[in-house]
Amino acid sequence: MRTRFTRLEVDGFRSLRGVVLHPEPLEVLLDADGTATRDLIAFFTLLRELAHGRLQQHLSQPGVTDGLRSPVKLSLAVDWNTYRVEFQRFPDGVWRLVEEELDLLAGVSVELIAPGQKQPPSEEAQLRTYADLPPATEPEVRGTDAEEEDRMVGGIVQWGMTMMARLLRGFRVQPAGAFEQDEDSFLVLEEPDVDLPANAFWDRVQSARAASLRVPVLLFTPSVALADAFDLQDVQRVETTADGTTSFRPLQARKERNG
Repeated sequence: MRTRFTRLEVDGFRSLRGVVLHPEPLEVLLDADGTATRDLIAFFTLLRELAHGRLQQHLSQPGVTDGLRSPVKLSLAVDWNTYRVEFQRFPDGVWRLVEEELDLLAGVSVELIAPGQKQPPSEEAQLRTYADLPPATEPEVRGTDAEEEDRMVGGIVQWGMTMMARLLRGFRVQPAGAFEQDEDSFLVLEEPDVDLPANAFWDRVQSARAASLRVPVLLFTPSVALADAFDLQDVQRVETTADGTTSFRPLQARKERNG
């Protein structure tokens, strides 16, 4: 079964303020000035480094925190399983996670970092810790009902965290004209050219469609002609207002997804 994004929420992250997206398996983002392209790539890059346990290392790089507005809230749903984090910038200048939550379609929710818990705000997410645990082994003797329930819930949570981490760790940006497909991740394709050769349009469309049958595909382009070569329901027009806020408008109305 194909894994896909079902919801993205971003707030306080550069030009992405109050953004809620329900990506299609193939999502073409028509971004004339490239602002959203840059910021969405930065969004996924941050989540990739978080999944590797390298958040503070990433945030210390020049320019990474430019345009971040505390608090920053990020949410990613995969097949309606949702992972949420919230960062805040503290008086010492360090960005820390104040909330981290996993909400699974199976009916299991777990607050890994939450206000009021004994655990203080964290400089790294719990995602890596859970995802890197060795597979659980079956006990030789069945435990009590409570122990068996805890073991089952723990296994579900570890599965959810592993799924999220695997997807995010595989993130990379590739040229739309030539890319490699990794079925454990998703494809972010970038086509920077506005004026493409006529024979390139069909190649871009066919290759992106074929890939989207197996993994989620996000294609960024400033080319109206290339966007027009796709089905209207696959395309969103991206606009950045004078105050630096990005908005997304589907070229054809879409039905709200559940979850």
